[in-house]
Amino acid sequence: MKIILFLIALGVSSLAWAQSLTLTEQQLNQELNRQLGKEFPFSLGSWLSAGIELKQLSIELGRQEADKARVQGQGILSMQQGQQRSQWDIEGNFSARPRYDSEQGALFLDEFTLLSYRLNQETSSPQAGMMLPLLLQGLAGYLSRYPVYTLDDKHPLQRQLKDRVLSLEIAPGELLLHGID
Repeated sequence: MKIILFLIALGVSSLAWAQSLTLTEQQLNQELNRQLGKEFPFSLGSWLSAGIELKQLSIELGRQEADKARVQGQGILSMQQGQQRSQWDIEGNFSARPRYDSEQGALFLDEFTLLSYRLNQETSSPQAGMMLPLLLQGLAGYLSRYPVYTLDDKHPLQRQLKDRVLSLEIAPGELLLHGID
């Protein structure tokens, strides 16, 4: 009798997690590539305004750190401080933690950490070396407000999971959203 109750309990508990969706790096990168060519303006107080036009953007899941994503990008960073305007071609490498927002039905990246950056121009001003880490951290905060992936209402499983995601799991190359039925 105990074995039958155990099997019933096991069956019920597995049904509670019956809904899960796997998103691959490829799917996330396809969604991110739709942002290429757009300019994202941001500011660091009233004294500095900036923007970046993304030229390349990619994400790797769970490869460097088990619960984080590695975000690599290249773009043209424009900065204006008073009357002075500068523009730099840069590459940045960040670590970030994926987060699912059930109200928006979307996946975001939070807790950005700048790991490295590189200036692709040799004619950059000396100011660039001093300003770029600050600008890139400001950009990371700004980009954390935009979804990396939004669940699609036209896809039956994604529509069902949209407001029922209970947990997020990262495995090398993929992200799993677990929900209840």
